Amino acid sequence: MTNAIIAELSSDTYASALNFTVRSPSPVLALCRKLIETGTYGSSIPLDAYRGKTLCLRVRSIGEAARLEIDGRPAFYKPQRPPIAPTIESESE
Repeated sequence: MTNAIIAELSSDTYASALNFTVRSPSPVLALCRKLIETGTYGSSIPLDAYRGKTLCLRVRSIGEAARLEIDGRPAFYKPQRPPIAPTIESESE
């Protein structure tokens, strides 16, 4: 992405970019809110979050991320399998 804000994740709870540092259980979202609150950065600007040299999260727009919140623990679901069409042999029975 071109012209993305580059953020650095220094731990599980700290993120920084453009002279702002936030501490939060969801630091990238909190950083996006902070950048929007300043009014200096447009809400459509993307953000790339790095831990060291590794890109670990790409945010499509800081405005979209600023509206998100995490409530409670993440939940994992077993993916739904798509329905399987019957074989030709079973249709003729």
